[in-house]
Amino acid sequence: MEWEKVLRDAVQGNSIKELHLRKVPTLKTADDWNKVIEVGLVDHKTKYAHYKGGLVKYGDRLFFVSDERIDAIAQFRKWNFKTKIKITDIDK
Repeated sequence: MEWEKVLRDAVQGNSIKELHLRKVPTLKTADDWNKVIEVGLVDHKTKYAHYKGGLVKYGDRLFFVSDERIDAIAQFRKWNFKTKIKITDIDK
């Protein structure tokens, strides 16, 4: 799929375009949560949604994990988000 190729390299220099952020799928379950690699934290509000959570890599794909899911999994896995992702090209 075309978006999968675009999203693979969507985070560059600790920033992501708002259009790309809206296309990032949500990671709801994983076979092994320890294989999930933290990319950075996101806190961005759009007209219709509020992205509060983290961007992660699982396999070779980029996913969004909500704050609630991060908190729920925290008792089984230590999260180590080192950077905050900046959102660029915001549509007003």
